[in-house]
Amino acid sequence: MQWAGTRVESSEQSDHLPEHVVKSLFVVNPSGVERPIGVWGALARGFERVAAQPLLLVPPILLDLFFWFGPHLTVSAIMQQVLHGLTFPSSSEPTLVDQMKAMRELLAELGSRFNLLTALSSFPVGIPSLMAARLPIGTPLGAPQQLEIADPGLALLLWASLTVAGLGIVSLYLRAAAIQIAPVKEIASGFSAWARLCLLAAGIVLGGILMGTAVVFVATLAALIAPLLEMVIIFLGFSAIFWAAVYLAFTPHGIVRYRYGVFRAMMESVLLVRWNLVACIAFLSISFALTYVTNIIWTMPEETSWFAALAILGHAFVSAMLVVSSYAFYQGRHQWLSALRAATTARVMGDAQPPAGPAA
Repeated sequence: MQWAGTRVESSEQSDHLPEHVVKSLFVVNPSGVERPIGVWGALARGFERVAAQPLLLVPPILLDLFFWFGPHLTVSAIMQQVLHGLTFPSSSEPTLVDQMKAMRELLAELGSRFNLLTALSSFPVGIPSLMAARLPIGTPLGAPQQLEIADPGLALLLWASLTVAGLGIVSLYLRAAAIQIAPVKEIASGFSAWARLCLLAAGIVLGGILMGTAVVFVATLAALIAPLLEMVIIFLGFSAIFWAAVYLAFTPHGIVRYRYGVFRAMMESVLLVRWNLVACIAFLSISFALTYVTNIIWTMPEETSWFAALAILGHAFVSAMLVVSSYAFYQGRHQWLSALRAATTARVMGDAQPPAGPAA
């Protein structure tokens, strides 16, 4: 693959560089290596590709329509059991009582709206869905059919099965997004991407649980020493979780775009963010801000209004644009890093060659 005046066969060739090469890699920018794609350039590329390939809007639109008009698998009975277990003494402080009442009302509202089928959106790696966040209980055609799931074990099994199925759907969606940026032959197959995304999702959930439990445990111990220390531990713990999410944000891109294994994709994401920290933070921040602001607009129509269908269309376009833009950004930065490695290696190896002796 020819890029930026330097021939780069693949990133495999530069994995095991000598230490002096690694040290000089980010000190000198060899000639012939052009600057990588910028944040706005990546966003413009995503807009251009989605506008040229509107079929990318079909998966999120179909998924949102299914969550809106399709049957709902509700767990209100299970939530009621949870609410019955949230009891507190009558002698509790008024502030605590008010907080518990507010929590009960929030859980009751969530139980009445929650649709188990939204697991198809496959958090934390899934197809962007507007209705999975809104959890509508009404449509312009009336209330959708509701099927109650009262067994917690069955609900957990359905959630896990739907999540795995959703990851299969998202693997095809991400392949379609990556194909807009790179040749098909360089993209991971659907089954391979599906299996690795399942491992990634399982690792994220397990890691999040372990980190959250550790933070709560350490903070509880710290509270025995000083209440202020507890707040410091909680702040540091959630800061660590935030930065872990930032550094691993491009792991799915490595799995789909470059057919990396889960661990290799994680390491490549960490390396890419480490040496492009400002650009990566800027891209992720702009993407989040654009999603947040537009979602305010998309949630303005009532769920019983047909105008919500226009919101679904707008959400699908913005989401698809950001997904494709993220692949353009990741590929451009990855190629720049690979080209820089190769050019620096060639320069250092050339400098290490002994001078030729005098001709005989």
